[in-house]
Amino acid sequence: MEGNSTGSIILTGNAPMMQMVDNFIAFIREANELLQKELDLSPANQSVTNIISHLSKQLRSHYLPEEVQAVLSNEYIRMNQLKLQDKLSEAEFLVELSDSYHICKSEDFVLDIVTRLPNWNIYMALVSQELSTFRRFIRQESQTEKSPIVFVGSGPMPLSPIILHLLGDMEVICLEMDSVAYDASSSLLEHMGLETKVTVVMENGSAFDYSSYNRIFVASLVRNKRAVLEQISCTSPDPLVAIRTAEGMRQIMYEAIDESQLNKQGWRILGRTCPEDNLVINSTLFLDRFNAPSILD
Repeated sequence: MEGNSTGSIILTGNAPMMQMVDNFIAFIREANELLQKELDLSPANQSVTNIISHLSKQLRSHYLPEEVQAVLSNEYIRMNQLKLQDKLSEAEFLVELSDSYHICKSEDFVLDIVTRLPNWNIYMALVSQELSTFRRFIRQESQTEKSPIVFVGSGPMPLSPIILHLLGDMEVICLEMDSVAYDASSSLLEHMGLETKVTVVMENGSAFDYSSYNRIFVASLVRNKRAVLEQISCTSPDPLVAIRTAEGMRQIMYEAIDESQLNKQGWRILGRTCPEDNLVINSTLFLDRFNAPSILD
């Protein structure tokens, strides 16, 4: 369902508000039911690719608060949101895996191929914004610009860690608990000649020892974010964490962090990035511990 130039599903044409909301919910239902019944969620399935592309485009638009509330509070959406996110995550994983395998087989200059990927500009915009914000919060007395970053949940195509290295000239240690993603990403980084700068460790982020690290990124597709944050809190002496979340209508695609729980867990929100309309879906929260020295002092 297409909206007007602002992305509004309420102001399209002269249709009543609830009719337009109902149309959008019907489209989400259609997408969910297709993804639930399809056995093949890989990019080879054009029906899956098309409907995810259309949903992604819709979610990148701007929506009014009342539109978001009407859609997210719908009973079908509430009952099926996690199942839909699971299928979207699986499809995204398979796209990344396919791209990673393809690049490893190529004889061409690898970085050129990577930068031509459809999602490259999206990740560049996201990571550039994150890195710019992240640098504002680096504690100069305890962290240097070049100290390593741990990236939790890097997947089979670790674009974010690669861009963090390229833009920040820093070492990135990727944590990946899926063996297929671990093998694919390790092969890719070796093929790119980055294996000494961007390394992959097969480890669950909720079990890793962060005692030697205090700069940590957590990917949007990491499902056990609360457990990861607890482990970081227990093992890292002075952590600065960038954790991806979703706001507004974008919560249809990606899990949102319950910000009300962060305070109870001892985390303080230092700042956030905002998604870019028509490009970036995720936003990112920047956290430190309440008992840490103030970064802004």
